[in-house]
Amino acid sequence: MTLIEELAATNDVAMQVTAALEQVLGEDVILSVGLPRQEPPGPEVLPDGDLRSALVTLSGPLHAQVTFLAGAELAATLEQRSPDGSLLGALGPALTAGAQEIVRVARAEGVTVSAPAEADPAGLLASAAGGELLVYPLLVGSDRVACLVVDVAPASAAGEAAGAPAGASVARHEFPTLDGGPLHAEVRPLMLLADVEMGVTAELGRRRMSVRELLSLTPGSVIELDRAAGSPVDVLVNGTLIARGEVVVIDEEFGIRISEIVAADAGAH
Repeated sequence: MTLIEELAATNDVAMQVTAALEQVLGEDVILSVGLPRQEPPGPEVLPDGDLRSALVTLSGPLHAQVTFLAGAELAATLEQRSPDGSLLGALGPALTAGAQEIVRVARAEGVTVSAPAEADPAGLLASAAGGELLVYPLLVGSDRVACLVVDVAPASAAGEAAGAPAGASVARHEFPTLDGGPLHAEVRPLMLLADVEMGVTAELGRRRMSVRELLSLTPGSVIELDRAAGSPVDVLVNGTLIARGEVVVIDEEFGIRISEIVAADAGAH
């Protein structure tokens, strides 16, 4: 399994970034992670209107870049609630946390993570096809408010960037041409994965509480969530939002009637 496939299997990078941002935004703003795409970010995942962006880069044995593209409204909110009143003050710890998760998954040593820096969104979007991509739309409710881009350089490119030892020679091996026989292995249908089990979570709402508030809970306490009565329930798989629905009762057990599928377009990989 390649690094980009390992990262896509868990979405932990996106979860680390959003968790750090929620610490800045406070309990009244809950970010949801949409389905990842493996193509340059387009109108389907980007917020409407003007964008502001920041990034960190990883160099050494592993070359990658973590970029956050924020819509104008979210960027303004982050600046207001940032410890130092700047966008980088809010995004820096979140992007660094995402970069450190990539290093952990890659099990790489000697990787250097750059200081967070603001960048021109137009230039970032134009150059977002240099490696293997994971593009996550970030939502508040059903509104796209930001986009997270994880760009990992292919292993061959990372090796070239690291450089070979001085004086080393590299021999080019010529592979023989195949004569006859099938050129491609038989395509295996997706149904091979049909019996793989995944954890599905129905989320009624969220609430951020201090340790003091948690310790004060007693039987009969009521925790107020961030959703009004009758609002759709989020359905998540591995922490990724895939659908919304309403709570129903089936034979005295709770269930979810799906009312909306939140999925990438058919063209997404």
